[in-house]
Amino acid sequence: MKIRATYETETYISQGGYFTIRQIDGLGEESILCLSPDQMRLLVANMQKELEDISWWADAIEEE
Repeated sequence: MKIRATYETETYISQGGYFTIRQIDGLGEESILCLSPDQMRLLVANMQKELEDISWWADAIEEE
């Protein structure tokens, strides 16, 4: 059985005004993604579109 990794996720607005997503993986490696307001709008729109049909989620789980 393989258990999917999940990471604690922190979001905040940076001092530079970017929407920031921060994660630390199981090995302690930090990942930070900074999005401008336009990039954030595009990401939210894409996420909403993908949530309309989440059959891809089951497909992704089966492939692992």
